Amino acid sequence: MSSNLSLYRYTFHGTRLNIDPKYFQSLSKLGLNNPLIWPIFNDGVVLSSGTTTCLKVSQASEQNAIYFKRYRYTKNIWEFFLRRSKAANELINYQRFKKLQIPTLDVIALYEQRVLGRLNTACIVSQGLPNTLQLDDFYTDVLLKMPKKVRQETLSSIKEQFFSQLKRAHGAGVFHLDLKWRNILIQQSGESYTPIWIDCPRGTHRRYFNYRLKVADLSGVSRKALVFFSAPQLYRMLREYLGPDASKAEARKLFSDISKHLSRRPPKGFLG
Repeated sequence: MSSNLSLYRYTFHGTRLNIDPKYFQSLSKLGLNNPLIWPIFNDGVVLSSGTTTCLKVSQASEQNAIYFKRYRYTKNIWEFFLRRSKAANELINYQRFKKLQIPTLDVIALYEQRVLGRLNTACIVSQGLPNTLQLDDFYTDVLLKMPKKVRQETLSSIKEQFFSQLKRAHGAGVFHLDLKWRNILIQQSGESYTPIWIDCPRGTHRRYFNYRLKVADLSGVSRKALVFFSAPQLYRMLREYLGPDASKAEARKLFSDISKHLSRRPPKGFLG
């Protein structure tokens, strides 16, 4: 068992368990110091189940809950042969975000179990964050209830931060690829609000020939935004992402490609 989470190395056969030393004692209380427990661990509130199980685990001695996510591979057992698991990929993407100073989650443990290269089970545990809401819940339950002036200032600040994060990520060739509103947390600290990127097992790094990936990320953000914003408002947001040096032709092409991407699986109310 290794404690180093900063450098991932592929394991061809056997079980790997990496735990951040700061959290070893608290995970031991849950039995997660034992590699045999990870495939069957089921304590906590079930947030999702099936091929992917996600649990919210509260601990009396800890201020914030931890999140336990387990991927099982029982059908296509060759899918991740000689490839990183989704859990490992998520860990690496969080590390990429941190290098770009994009707020994200701290991973406290990683587990994988393979038989001759075939991946059976992979798990990741992340530390919960205080005073956070998913962006969609924040928008409806907090932002829309603010006085108009405060709402406009708060929305402007969040947009400025988020598009700065997105432009920085894309400029470095880093793509989330599941950038839905529920995968963006908003954390409140006093009167300030910060976007935090989470849940990125599909994310990737591609420095060149990545236009399609930009469209995918922007489409993910736009899907839910279509419920709350008009097409002209979304176009103006796209101009914020592109920056002042982008031409109108570039903005129109990107806007059109996002619309085409969304039309393949139209959001509710999407007109194309």
